[in-house]
Amino acid sequence: MEIMNTLFSLLEYFEPNTILLVVGFDILLIATFCRRGGFSLLKRRKKDDWILDISGLIVQGMVIPWLQIVIVIALMATVLPDLAGSLSWHPLAAFVFCFVVVDYGYYWNHRLFHNKKLWAIHQVHHTASQMDVITTSRNTLWTSIFIVYLWVNGIMLYLLADPVAYLLAVTLTAVLDLWRHSKLQPTGALKTILGSVLVLPNDHAWHHSQDVYDVNFGANLNVWDKMHGSWYVNESEPAKIGLVLDMSVVSKLWWPFR
Repeated sequence: MEIMNTLFSLLEYFEPNTILLVVGFDILLIATFCRRGGFSLLKRRKKDDWILDISGLIVQGMVIPWLQIVIVIALMATVLPDLAGSLSWHPLAAFVFCFVVVDYGYYWNHRLFHNKKLWAIHQVHHTASQMDVITTSRNTLWTSIFIVYLWVNGIMLYLLADPVAYLLAVTLTAVLDLWRHSKLQPTGALKTILGSVLVLPNDHAWHHSQDVYDVNFGANLNVWDKMHGSWYVNESEPAKIGLVLDMSVVSKLWWPFR
């Protein structure tokens, strides 16, 4: 009963953030395909692209995060019931922890995915042949269980007395992830300002290129790549995007091993 009470108490925090995420996705989707040449992105999509991307959006974007949060909270409530809501952090501290500290953890998580031994479980994400917002969650369907921030988020939501600011950072991170996979590159002063701290769409496009994809691993902030020598800047767009895998769509979704 205590576990259910904890879960239900968190639901009231999720609703506004879920709405923000859906609105952000819709705006980015409309902006992506209404820009010049945007409609051609839709026309170039094949049946397998739609299957992979819609499956990823549903599973990685909705099902797995909810399941992980429920599982983590249930385990924490069973093993450490006295710690529920025990962290009375200032909202700014909670926001910074998620947006900066967890982001740094994901940087190394992402780099490990590019290690030869783990590449197979991440490679499907790199099969997109174009950058658009729908490809954001393309992945083998169980890849998400290896993404560190999804587990950390569940733990923090259990521990924080007031998770509003933390959830805001989670939502902002998700929207930036969608934007980073789009072709909505800012220009002029806005590009200079945002590009001084954030990973921009063109930066992430080079991560997906066929030439230099072992660069620009960061999610929110580019400081980690700059700090660890994996930052790559090129004002032009990559000539070719995407890894070519001779695999069925079923293999890509469930068992992407050669």
